Amino acid sequence: MKTNMNIGCSWRRHLATTLLCCFAALSPCHAQTGMHISALFEGKIVPAKQMVETRIRGKSISKYKLSYFHSVRFKADEALVKKIDRLTAQDFISDSEKIKDRQPSDMGRGQREKGNTTFTQMYELAPRGNTNRYLCYKVHNDVMTVIYLEGSVSSLEELMKIFQ
Repeated sequence: MKTNMNIGCSWRRHLATTLLCCFAALSPCHAQTGMHISALFEGKIVPAKQMVETRIRGKSISKYKLSYFHSVRFKADEALVKKIDRLTAQDFISDSEKIKDRQPSDMGRGQREKGNTTFTQMYELAPRGNTNRYLCYKVHNDVMTVIYLEGSVSSLEELMKIFQ
């Protein structure tokens, strides 16, 4: 009889764990909620099966003054790159309206490397509370990586130093 009770208890724990995981998967906490680019991170522009997604929180990135790192990487043709560029620019422009004292140096930065088909764009977004936010993308040949970052990094210059 003890065996049956242990099986029942184990089954209940497994069911509870499964339900908790399903609930967490159905109600993800996206830091990018409300942004134009959120559709990409949600798999609505590029199917999730065609992307490599990375999310990092905690100690492993705190040494870089970051609290959240979310990236997606996928193959992109020219039309898709232009679409993502438009979405990231829209997020930057809509956030720029929230920052009255934005300086020209705070605007997005792009970099093209001679002889390569590599392009990088970085935007500083309006902070949420005390948390600074950044949206970046890099295109190398036909692979595009889009990254959303949060943390105490104070500027694009400081962020660029981290990634060098």
